[in-house]
Amino acid sequence: MNIQKVMLSVSLFILRLAIVILVAVGIYRLGTYAYTCGYSIVSDAAVEPGPGRDMRVVLTSDMTVKEAAQLLERRGLIHDADIFRIQLKVNRYEDKIEPGEYVLNTSMTPKELMEVLAGEAEEEDEEE
Repeated sequence: MNIQKVMLSVSLFILRLAIVILVAVGIYRLGTYAYTCGYSIVSDAAVEPGPGRDMRVVLTSDMTVKEAAQLLERRGLIHDADIFRIQLKVNRYEDKIEPGEYVLNTSMTPKELMEVLAGEAEEEDEEE
């Protein structure tokens, strides 16, 4: 009977240790994922260094922001459509994207893309 109690306590110890290890690994992975997402949102890195490649993009008036971001991702202008949508919200460009035909470059940062798609970059060029 004494051996059974020892075996049971050893088994419970191993089970508790396994649970603690799984929780620790889960917290580590969640932290790594959160850091990566957070960094991606605040970083303003282009997909390619200059001079990059020009891409023609047409945004229609019936496109949602999600569809526009997915189009930009498919064309290789942004890394991740979901991250770009968050960047649009953070930078308050979500409601400013205008339909139209654009020539964008893979060396443009997400902020530059937002400005062009909102019609702000053209206004700045005209003022100079």
